[in-house]
Amino acid sequence: MTSSPPPPGLERTLLWLATGYRVFGAAWMALIGVLILRSSEDPAGRPGVLGTSLAVVIVWTAAAVIVALQRPRLLRTWVFVVIDIAIGVFSVVVAAWAESAVVYAAGYPLAAVFGAIYAKGTAGGAVAAVALTGAALSRVAWVVTPDEPNQFSIAISYLFSAVAATGAIEVLRGSDRSRVAAEEALVIAQAARARADERAEVAAHLHDSVLQTLALIQREPSSSDPVRQLARRQERELRQWLYRSEDAADQGFRDAVNAMAAEIDDMSAVEVEAVVVGDRPMDARHEALVRAGREAAINAVKHSAVATVSIYAEVAPGATTLYVKDRGVGFDPAAVPDDRRGIADSIVGRIERHGGSATVTSAPGTGTEVRLTMPEETVT
Repeated sequence: MTSSPPPPGLERTLLWLATGYRVFGAAWMALIGVLILRSSEDPAGRPGVLGTSLAVVIVWTAAAVIVALQRPRLLRTWVFVVIDIAIGVFSVVVAAWAESAVVYAAGYPLAAVFGAIYAKGTAGGAVAAVALTGAALSRVAWVVTPDEPNQFSIAISYLFSAVAATGAIEVLRGSDRSRVAAEEALVIAQAARARADERAEVAAHLHDSVLQTLALIQREPSSSDPVRQLARRQERELRQWLYRSEDAADQGFRDAVNAMAAEIDDMSAVEVEAVVVGDRPMDARHEALVRAGREAAINAVKHSAVATVSIYAEVAPGATTLYVKDRGVGFDPAAVPDDRRGIADSIVGRIERHGGSATVTSAPGTGTEVRLTMPEETVT
């Protein structure tokens, strides 16, 4: 039979305390029993019953010690606890059967109390205390030479010991759980800090080498547009990898804007820069905000004749605002033909249908700014 591993930490200590007291209690009971058998002043009327009870307790104690050493999990089963309590009750009442005036069980029955508390906590302690207290009180009517104050004090000692031991063990277990939780939290925090330090070191190294090289390629006059575009894409992807949040969950507004800017940047020779302040979860209204911003950015890439288009978004307590700016050729919004519905439908109309507002500011030669605002939805 394979032995099960001993319980860890505090539970192992409690196991050996309960087992140690069991051995001590059995030895205590055996010593008193032997003294009674050899005594001429207080002999037992039925020495065979007394000797048999001692043998039962000693055998059970030896078995419990073996179980504690080999299969400690069995000590936590109700089967073991009930048998243990039954033998504790037997040790309390057997003196009456042996016609002895001395309660020679001594402190052994408390082993059943401590074992039940170790195995089943408050419930086990309550069952053991009730059973042993009932046995001690019932002995008052059976004992040969009644000594009622002594018998009642024994009964009360079982109750007091059960309450005190239960409270002490629960306090110890609660403190141990708090200690384990604090140690686990410390290990997690140390691991997270180590990862953050490592990422910061890698980021610093790459910033001083790869990112600067990619930036130089983009500014080099001899670089072709495809080469600049490739360098921009690689720089953006590397920055996103280096500075992404480790606990990022689903895509939020910041990710959506950055992805939109990256998509337009990849499909054109114009650099699209995006800066997003704050973040929030996405919903249908903010999806519309991002889509309208995308349409404004595509218009800027197509018609502004500039090398860079800027996107700036801010998540504020009352509203989310997205700007698309360029310093290009500009245009007169009032002169846009009625059949050109891109701004009216895809930008202004889309935002207004979702409860927001859009403003297009432009003039020939001054560039264009599109401001899109989506207020927080009010709950009525």
